[in-house]
Amino acid sequence: MDQKSNVVMLHGRWPEKIDGEFIADIPSCDSNYEGNWMGWTKERLEEKGYSVTCPIIVDAWKASYEEWKRELDKVTIDENTILVGLSAGAYALLRWLGESGEKVKKVILIAPASKRMLDNPNRDKAPQEEEFYSSEIMPGLKSQIQERVVIIVSNDDYADILQSAELFKEVLDAKVIRLDGLGHFSFLIKTLPELVEEIMK
Repeated sequence: MDQKSNVVMLHGRWPEKIDGEFIADIPSCDSNYEGNWMGWTKERLEEKGYSVTCPIIVDAWKASYEEWKRELDKVTIDENTILVGLSAGAYALLRWLGESGEKVKKVILIAPASKRMLDNPNRDKAPQEEEFYSSEIMPGLKSQIQERVVIIVSNDDYADILQSAELFKEVLDAKVIRLDGLGHFSFLIKTLPELVEEIMK
């Protein structure tokens, strides 16, 4: 692949705190940190000549979609871009893409979230969630993606996420890679070679 290709990887909606500590104060929760799978992927790709950006959404757990969009608007996204999103970040990238009308090279969704999350009455809903998931992801989005959409999901993830993966598989005619034992792709996971492989194909 052309070494000038750029990759944008977007994290999900973290809880406000983990074990009483604010997410912003935990280095390993930074998507640019080489000790987690997203930062590790960034490092591997940069070694191969890719330009990689991992935007940070401040207070992602309560941020409105407009706050996510504001950060994405700062990033160069064009026909030579590969978008990678985790969970809510996957949905945010798809929504941004549909609203912007931009064309991109490829989209990879990791454990993608969708409006299906709102249908589960047993979930603890995050602030702004109704607004965040207010847009439908339409089949026409496929015309903006030059190569393909790939979904990477773990068979032991939440039921809502597995349902969302099936939804996007159908709507976007996506290829699905099913893994085992990775849950919701926590940043406690150090590496994700399957992602690197799909980006570089």
